[in-house]
Amino acid sequence: MRRAALAAPLAILTIVGGCKAAPEPESAVCMGVPKMALEGRVADAANILNAEVEQQLSERLAAYEQRTTHQMAIATTSALNGAAPMEFATCLGRRWGIGDARRDDGILILVAPNERQSSIAVGYGLEKALTDVEAKAVIKDMIPSFQKNDYASGLLIGIDALAAQTGDLK
Repeated sequence: MRRAALAAPLAILTIVGGCKAAPEPESAVCMGVPKMALEGRVADAANILNAEVEQQLSERLAAYEQRTTHQMAIATTSALNGAAPMEFATCLGRRWGIGDARRDDGILILVAPNERQSSIAVGYGLEKALTDVEAKAVIKDMIPSFQKNDYASGLLIGIDALAAQTGDLK
C-alpha cells in the first residue's frame, strides 16, 4: 500500500514537470521578419563576411560574454522586408533569446547592406548602460567602414564600443 501511495505523487510530478508554457504569439510587426537561423554568435544571411572574419567576430563576442555574462550577437540580412531596422533587430533578438531571459541583457547588431541600414537592439536590462542615443552613436562610428564595404572593421569597431559602453573595458 505504501508503495502505491508514493508512486502516484511521482507520476503527477513527472507530468507537471514535463509541461512547458505555450510560446507567446509574435507581434504583427515580427510576422514580416524572416525566420533566420542563429547557429552561433554571427548569422551572416547577407554573405558579407568570410569564414575567417566570422570566426574572429565570434571569438570577440564569446570573450565579451565570458567577461560580462551579457550576450551580444550579429545578424546580417539582404532585405528588411519592409520592416524598420530597429523592429527587425528587436524581433530577431527576441526570437533567438539573446541575453539572459531574467536580466534581459542582450545586444544584437543588425546590418542590412543592400538597404544601407544598421541597427542595434538592446535588452531592457542594459538600457541604463547603453541608451538608444549611445547605440546610434556607435552605429555612426561603424558607418565609415561600412561605406568602404569593410564590414569586418565596422563590426569590430561596434563590438568594442558597445563592450566599453556596457562596462567591459577588457
